[in-house]
Amino acid sequence: MKSILASFLALIAVSFAFVGFQCSSAELTSAKLYMQRKEYDKAEEQLLKDVTNNPQDGESWYYLGYVRGELKKWADMMDAFDHALKISDAHKNDITLAKEHYWIESYNEGTKSLQNARSDSTAYQKAVSSFNTAILIEPDSTMSYQGLAYTYLNMGIPDSALAPFMKLWTTNQNEEAAKYIGEIYFEDGQKLKQDFENDNGDKLTNIKNVNSIYEGQSVVEVTSAIGQPDEKKVNEASKSKGKKIAQRNGPTETWTYKTYGLTLTFENDRLRTKQVDFVYNPGVDSTKYMQALVEYKKALDIIVPATKLYPEDQSLTTVMTNCYIAANQTAEATETFREAAEKNPQNPDFQYNYGVILLKGLKYEPAIAQFKKAIDASVATLDQLSQELSTAESSNDSEKTKELIADTTRTKTTQWNAMYNLGASYVNWGVEMQHSAPQNSDPDSLRKVVSAKFQDGLPYLEKYSTYKSDDPNLWELMAKVYAFTNNEKKAEDAIQRADELRQIH
Repeated sequence: MKSILASFLALIAVSFAFVGFQCSSAELTSAKLYMQRKEYDKAEEQLLKDVTNNPQDGESWYYLGYVRGELKKWADMMDAFDHALKISDAHKNDITLAKEHYWIESYNEGTKSLQNARSDSTAYQKAVSSFNTAILIEPDSTMSYQGLAYTYLNMGIPDSALAPFMKLWTTNQNEEAAKYIGEIYFEDGQKLKQDFENDNGDKLTNIKNVNSIYEGQSVVEVTSAIGQPDEKKVNEASKSKGKKIAQRNGPTETWTYKTYGLTLTFENDRLRTKQVDFVYNPGVDSTKYMQALVEYKKALDIIVPATKLYPEDQSLTTVMTNCYIAANQTAEATETFREAAEKNPQNPDFQYNYGVILLKGLKYEPAIAQFKKAIDASVATLDQLSQELSTAESSNDSEKTKELIADTTRTKTTQWNAMYNLGASYVNWGVEMQHSAPQNSDPDSLRKVVSAKFQDGLPYLEKYSTYKSDDPNLWELMAKVYAFTNNEKKAEDAIQRADELRQIH
């Protein structure tokens, strides 16, 4: 979450005068004298006596509200003003002026404290108090809610910013508020999902490793994934009848994994058959994962309608993409992102987002096409941004320059992400071909087809590694791809690189 310091215009405080002495009660007369001497606590005492004795005295209620304002008893001030207005409109204009005065005063104090918090973190609490006071006095003022929300963001407690942002969204359909609400809920979901993964790390890894076993793998690949079996049985060479003579196949081994419910048969160091005896269930506690899904849904409930109101806001679209993917709701998202990509063919972000949704939906071929479109669109966009940046710099337009630099950075990030996902699409496509192949498929032929897909993806992963060279997971993936395609030296180098990076981090 970016730390944002709101920049607000200072407002000029209004002033108002007391009404002169008129025929009134002794308590009200005394209160006016105390007010002139700025002895507001004594004035309040007299006014409370007067409204107790004369509850329909609107003038006394009005002055009681004013005095409480000077004493900074804001809730009591509003209560007194409400009483005065229920009695009559005689002091309506004075009450309006008083509220404006105290709202401006509170708002300006909040703005000043927020600015001072750059060098004094204790000023944040003063800002929170001042903006809350401004909200109490003028509940319909969007500026007060913005100030409060941005203060909470700067304090590093984004969940507290949800309420003021939600007010801005529900009352004004505020674009920025929708984005931050979506980001806050998304981040809350990510934290819960991370807790889920941390709590169930070994179990999830074991499930992933068990599910990664497929026919055609080598003995080394199987044992590196799930270790040695509980039992090994060497079978005699079997005979297969041909038309003329009997052929003798090589010896086979049957491996049994009791914990995982797997029975594997190997021939010539290759997995020929995989038998699942029962579905492996290590007892994963999915409570936090389900809680994370709730947070993603909260985000989507705001972000989806916001993207329809503000279709050109790419940051909203990015948040929506992240939430759909995190919540595994790719089916619901596909049509939305398809339309956005088709309507904005030159926009690399829309092309990339649609590609991600397709990849998550295991639609590899169209996903690859989208990522290629995203890369092409990013190249064209970067050329245009470069020209505009040159013009802005030559004209000393600092604001435009800053904006263009940010757009350039974002577009480059999209380009590199598309590069990675393009390579990953080919690799995942190959893996899926392995998993979905019929049981009677020829392992060697299948391996060749899968290897070809891996080879198609390698150049993109290798290029991405020049950008993200410090990612151990990337090097580990590349090591597996190299190993599968018989590039043993590169595989060894890649796994060594991954190990070195993990030791550093």
